[in-house]
Amino acid sequence: MASDGLISPFDIDDEGYFWLKGNLHSHTTNSDGKPSPQERLDGYVNQGYDFLCISDHYTITRIDTVSAPDDFVLVQGAEIHPENPFGGQTHHFLAYNIDEDMDSKRMPPQHVINEVRRQGGSIWLAHPHWSSINILRDTLPLNGLAGIEVFNTTCRCAGRGESSVHWDDWMDLLGRPIPALSNDDSHALESENRDTYGGWNMVKVKERSAKAIIDALERGCAYVSSGPEIRDIQLRRVDDTGDGKQVVEASIRCSEAQSILAVFDSHGTEFRDRSGHGKTFEEATFTLRPNVRWVRFEIIAPDGTKAWSNPMDLAKVGR
Repeated sequence: MASDGLISPFDIDDEGYFWLKGNLHSHTTNSDGKPSPQERLDGYVNQGYDFLCISDHYTITRIDTVSAPDDFVLVQGAEIHPENPFGGQTHHFLAYNIDEDMDSKRMPPQHVINEVRRQGGSIWLAHPHWSSINILRDTLPLNGLAGIEVFNTTCRCAGRGESSVHWDDWMDLLGRPIPALSNDDSHALESENRDTYGGWNMVKVKERSAKAIIDALERGCAYVSSGPEIRDIQLRRVDDTGDGKQVVEASIRCSEAQSILAVFDSHGTEFRDRSGHGKTFEEATFTLRPNVRWVRFEIIAPDGTKAWSNPMDLAKVGR
């Protein structure tokens, strides 16, 4: 099921596909991180991750300067910061699959986006809650951003780790679903136990390559998490009200959850919640509100960590 290029990973047959786990926002001594690039990479390899981007500020940390196992995927990129001409704070963008550095400090944000795309790369809005970004003022004037970082581990340390309201605002203003990332933005040493291994992306791909991973994320063929696992989401049309309004049923399977939240366009929500009864569950069914355009799901684990599905277009659900 796709909308404006978004495809649910749970609507794709498993044959030939597999899941990969990775972090696409990290820093090293090449910018303001404490570990060397090799130390940063080794940490994620040892934690069982499948891919990593060392996204140092303003500069590309070249993937050929570090040594990774043969089956580990390095995504080359950087975090870049054009000045914000719209009134807000400096932009923070994550650029993936790029080969040429750019002087982003001196470039308007739209020129930065255009340059990343000229290089065949992908560019995403990073941690807008932490950056005090106003979507209407600072983001809507820009074209070409692939999606949004909805969770950031190091920003969580400052109390602004989640940007789901910005995500929903942006989709409502654009009138279409957009995909999300969840990342660490790791700066500290692993031994500090501060901002490593707290947020990740689960992508469904056919090959272990940087292109396949970023393409899957751009298409929404992924979910993102700070803890729980989403095992399946299925949507089906179950009835029509007789006045043109469709009724869609959603079935979700996941790891242990205290709550599952369905979020609709225009910020409507529905809950399945057992936290008040001291119970947990691993599956739930929702009958969704008629005539909403899209829905996304949040899984909340007993420890408060979350997983976020990408938004799904209800208009394309068949019986």
